[in-house]
Amino acid sequence: MQIDHLVDPGGGGPSSTPGGSAPDLKASKGPWTKASGVAQDLRTVTSAGLTELKTAHEGVKGGTDGFTSTAALNEILPTWEKRLTSVRDECDRLHGALAMTGRDFGEIDPAVAAKVNGVHVGGYKPDWVR
Repeated sequence: MQIDHLVDPGGGGPSSTPGGSAPDLKASKGPWTKASGVAQDLRTVTSAGLTELKTAHEGVKGGTDGFTSTAALNEILPTWEKRLTSVRDECDRLHGALAMTGRDFGEIDPAVAAKVNGVHVGGYKPDWVR
C-alpha cells in the first residue's frame, strides 16, 4: 500500500508484489457504526440477563434453606454477577469506541481530504492529492 508519492527506499515498492501497486487506503464508517450497534445490543442483553439472574436468585432463597443446591447457587452467584457485569461494561466501552471511530471516518477523514485536495505545488498535483 502506498500512502504518499514516494517509492519505498527498501525497494519493495508500494505493495507486496514487486513493481505492483496497491489500491488506495479506503475506509468507511459503515462497519464501525454497525459494530457499535452490535456492542450496544450485547450490552442491553447482558444487562437484562444480569437483572434476570438477580431476580431468579431472589426466588431461590425462599423456602429452600438447607438444600445443598441452594448453598451452591449462593456460592456461584457473585462470580456470575461479576462476569456479566464485566461483559456489560466492556460492551458499553466498545460501543462508545466503535461509534467514535465510525464518526471519525465519516466526518474527519472527508474534512482532511477536502483540505489536502486544495494543495497544489506549482502546476503539479502529487499522487497523494487525489
